[in-house]
Amino acid sequence: MTPDDLEIAKEMSKELVKQTLAPVQEIVRELSGPAATEVGLMLGDTLRVWRVKREVRYLQDVKEAASKAGLKLKPVVPRLLFPILDSASLEDDEDLHQRWVALLTNAARTDSDLVLPCFPDILRQLTSEEAQFLDRAYDETTIYAERRRAEIRANNPNLNVSDGLATAMGISGRIISSLPSLKIENLERLMLVTRTNLPLSLDDKIVNTMPPANHLYVSELGKAFVLACRISNVSGGSEHREA
Repeated sequence: MTPDDLEIAKEMSKELVKQTLAPVQEIVRELSGPAATEVGLMLGDTLRVWRVKREVRYLQDVKEAASKAGLKLKPVVPRLLFPILDSASLEDDEDLHQRWVALLTNAARTDSDLVLPCFPDILRQLTSEEAQFLDRAYDETTIYAERRRAEIRANNPNLNVSDGLATAMGISGRIISSLPSLKIENLERLMLVTRTNLPLSLDDKIVNTMPPANHLYVSELGKAFVLACRISNVSGGSEHREA
């Protein structure tokens, strides 16, 4: 191949990337603000065409998700935007893909501040099975908290409500047993679940009314992460799964 042939191939590649990106130019500008040029360069110059196509599908899904939820979007700070774009474009699991869609949508929404800078790195390290486990654990101990309290009372007939039952919302054994211990340890490593019932009491004494050896709790970080990976509409409703 001659130098002229190489130059022609480069120009054809640039044109192909330009055409591929055309459907999402508006959302790129909306999400990136002043960083729009850099995002365009990242998408156009440093990624192969197959990855750009994945990025386009991802951004189209973000745009659709925001529209369905009635959300207005703002530019996302580069330290959040670039890690999310980079990891989301490599994700081929549909369940995790939807979580990446929610994460960027929530990072760009104007009505709340749900996404911490560590969340892209956490999501990147999760399997779909781990993420679904965390979803079920969160729903069980928050959305379906009263049902979980009833189970705790039934299994602990001598437990006094004043002992802290209102906050001792351990994940049930049926959910814990659904995930291999190695993956539970990964969730612990990421501080998404804990064997200590948090938060601490006002006098800095740890509240722990249940045996830590056989109980897990969704940490405050884990709860925030679950919400960041779900899209709630402007009226406050959000998706959740039956525990």
